[in-house]
Amino acid sequence: MNPDPNRLIDEAMQLQPSIRAFIAEVILDTLDCEDNFLVSSAWQVEMQKRCAAIDTGTARLVDNESAFRSLRGSLV
Repeated sequence: MNPDPNRLIDEAMQLQPSIRAFIAEVILDTLDCEDNFLVSSAWQVEMQKRCAAIDTGTARLVDNESAFRSLRGSLV
């Protein structure tokens, strides 16, 4: 099977943010990294907390366009 990556991305973008985050997490977990990235235990806890908030639906997810618009507005 040789799926079209653009079609997969288009279809994935139609999913709810929590489902997209789950898919991204699963895909990232499958990537083999040549370097072992050291992450502090505090950051590991924070990442687990954020992932749990996404999984439970308690996180407030913001699309990148809105986030950048807000950041630009705060610089003015």
